[in-house]
Amino acid sequence: MREERSAAFFDLDNTLIDGSSIYYFLKGMVNQGEITRRAIAKLAYHHFRFKRSKTETESAIETTTKKLLELTAGKACQNLQNLCSKIVEDFLPKALNTNIVSEIEKHKKAGRDTWIITASPKEIAEVISMKLNTTGGFGTEGEIIDEKYSGKLEKKPLHGFSKAEKIEELSKLYSYNLDESYAYSDSINDLPLLTIVGNPNIVNPNKELQTVAIKNNWRILESA
Repeated sequence: MREERSAAFFDLDNTLIDGSSIYYFLKGMVNQGEITRRAIAKLAYHHFRFKRSKTETESAIETTTKKLLELTAGKACQNLQNLCSKIVEDFLPKALNTNIVSEIEKHKKAGRDTWIITASPKEIAEVISMKLNTTGGFGTEGEIIDEKYSGKLEKKPLHGFSKAEKIEELSKLYSYNLDESYAYSDSINDLPLLTIVGNPNIVNPNKELQTVAIKNNWRILESA
């Protein structure tokens, strides 16, 4: 029987980075001439409302994911993945929450695995994971047919209870003791993620999540 270990799980948007990773990605696609600025006008509104209100609703996530899938439909996987790497490299240094990056480094030094778990596309999660040298990154998966994105979801979005299910899956695969593990998120939607571990950490909370955190004596962090 393998020895139990612990791990740390990090949400992405408004937690590890400031704002919406999908918006940054699509803005990068505009700058690269892949899509028009008009195509992301509504997403820009969502991005700034998200940053201001610190609230990410289920409907907003569905709308944003649907719009992204529409814009990437028919694009070759390898080309889009290469573009994703370039875009992340451009926006990540300016968007990173350095306090949370410090938390990642602390967990690494303590010998814990570190994972990014996000509703954003897995391609973004994987690139950011590579840039920050975390153990890995998981996100929502778009369907791929003949090496091109179809514009549809492969599975349900990695959101809410799906994040907790992914952590359960990882805990069985790597023998993690979840009571000794850590999670970081800004969103009330991530209560399944936060409560599945023994050490929840709240980042940039709105009033609703802050109330829950204070009631449960959870650690609260702010952006640097």
